[in-house]
Amino acid sequence: MRPVKRVAFPYESRLGRNDGSPLYYSHLVKRTPGFEMIHFTSEDTGDLDKWGRFDAWIWVDWGEDALKEMLPYTPMSLKDKHPSIYICSDTHLGREYRFEKALEFDWVFFNQKRAMEEFTALFPEKKEKVFWLPHAVEPLAYPNKPVSIKKFDIGFVGYVSFRKRAEMLDRMFKEFPNFFYGQRFSRWIYGEPADGQDTADIFRKSKIVFSTAAVDDVQMRTFEALATGSFLLTEWVPTLEELFENKKHLVWYKTMDEAVELAKYYLENEIEREMIATAGMQEVLANHTYEKRFEKILSIIKI
Repeated sequence: MRPVKRVAFPYESRLGRNDGSPLYYSHLVKRTPGFEMIHFTSEDTGDLDKWGRFDAWIWVDWGEDALKEMLPYTPMSLKDKHPSIYICSDTHLGREYRFEKALEFDWVFFNQKRAMEEFTALFPEKKEKVFWLPHAVEPLAYPNKPVSIKKFDIGFVGYVSFRKRAEMLDRMFKEFPNFFYGQRFSRWIYGEPADGQDTADIFRKSKIVFSTAAVDDVQMRTFEALATGSFLLTEWVPTLEELFENKKHLVWYKTMDEAVELAKYYLENEIEREMIATAGMQEVLANHTYEKRFEKILSIIKI
């Protein structure tokens, strides 16, 4: 019998929000045959040796730099733990902190290609063990069923976290009054929502899911919206076309005027819109799930 691989997952869940990439990766490892996942928070890590031997240490970016003023803990370093893997996400929010953190690890996987390129330019000696690994989706959290009646012309789930997004949402709302805007989470993570509608429900009920980009990131919402079988109209970023084909898997825009015209066109052309939505869903489920990302990591680190 093949020995069980023990994988350590340090990430923070004490503030009550337990979602995003750390949860998706850790849950995946937990349900993968031949692996044992041990999750601990920063308050558990005074003596890391007490946890015994691990076959891998995986740190998925959980925004420690943003939480450190809210939680009492001693910052943890994995520089003496091997093999160690860092999956780094929010470099557009805290580049310096994350680049410094990345130096602790044997292997680094950046969700943003630009960050990978900038990091390897600064630290060329690390180049052989640094990779681009885009965001992905957990299909259990963003299912494509049940099939829903399209209630909204445009749907947006998220926060107005920067000025450009506020301006774009304002324009789309004025052009398309049958518009959903709000915050939702996944019932797979948090249980049944009070109004019976989680993020995936809103996506499936929207003829068009609208998205804007933060800097140049192919964000998680790209994969999540497509996984639900929904048509995605999203802002173009440089790496988007390395993952998807325009007007085959999704549709992208480069200006606000273009976004409005594309939305009008696809609202009027349902068959074409739904063919793109189906192709996008198939592409994501075949190639852009967390399971596929974990397979890629294992093929590289070979534990």
